[in-house]
Amino acid sequence: MGMESANKEEQLKNSLKAVIAKEELLLHQQLIRRLSAELKVSFLDCAAALSILNQPDLVLENKKQADRNAEKIKAEKVAAKQKLVRYRLDIGRKHSVSEDHLKNALIEVSGVDRNRIGRLDIRNYYTLVDLPDGMPADIFQLLSEVEICKRKLNLKRVKYQPRFYRRNNKK
Repeated sequence: MGMESANKEEQLKNSLKAVIAKEELLLHQQLIRRLSAELKVSFLDCAAALSILNQPDLVLENKKQADRNAEKIKAEKVAAKQKLVRYRLDIGRKHSVSEDHLKNALIEVSGVDRNRIGRLDIRNYYTLVDLPDGMPADIFQLLSEVEICKRKLNLKRVKYQPRFYRRNNKK
């Protein structure tokens, strides 16, 4: 759960505590009973609908984060089934590059499916990425010449060495 979303949820809890302590809560309970009977839905569905009306994006932020996590897990499973080759890119954190920016460039130039891009480890001055084996020479050449953040990727194949990936960088 994102920090902003957690704060919103905490604010909602505090607001609910304050409202529950009020005396007019009984009148609103009767309203919800009446509405749920007329709409033929449960009290919970009425409360959820009111929550959506009040803060429509509260749960969506959590869902987006869960979707991103599921996509990463799926990508790792797909990557585990295929033979990957490790490449070094001459761009890193010091060049203000993001993981999404790099992935989008790799997808756009090489045409590789997002789920077939293996691990992406952005270091200070370079990045290590695992791509599917059998990349055609012309694609390799195009990727080498691509510029991101005014810097050529200068793609080079490197020998696979597990120690290159930091232990705390498990994705």
